[in-house]
Amino acid sequence: MTLERGNAFTPVASATMIWPWTTSVLGGAAGGALFFLLNLGAGALTSGLTAAVIFFALIGGVGGVMRKKADRRGRRYAATYPFRYAAVPAAVGGAGYAIVSYASGILAAPIAGLFGALFGGLLVAAAIWVTVGLIAMVVGNKNA
Repeated sequence: MTLERGNAFTPVASATMIWPWTTSVLGGAAGGALFFLLNLGAGALTSGLTAAVIFFALIGGVGGVMRKKADRRGRRYAATYPFRYAAVPAAVGGAGYAIVSYASGILAAPIAGLFGALFGGLLVAAAIWVTVGLIAMVVGNKNA
């Protein structure tokens, strides 16, 4: 995929070019560990993993538009189309949340666990989409 002027630039390319991978992995690990320690007992592992996925997506999406070292074309795209850009972190966070929730609930109720995990994943994706989109809309124009 060439990135010269005039070619289509997708949200996936924008998000992967400006995504701060190290920061988002460390932030996800720290958030997951904190939630694991706060919820020791039943469901602590699930709580920690879902929090890690959510923090990974949020820090990656927001950090991409706030970083000065990110690719200028990606930052410009995120500033021009903030909610298109926010769709990628939302999809990552929502899918990760749904997968972890379903994997943890598969032993209890396989069918109800599937619909609950999908609904929870959609809610998480919507929250991440709105959060990252609003931050990209406000901050993105200043950094582009």
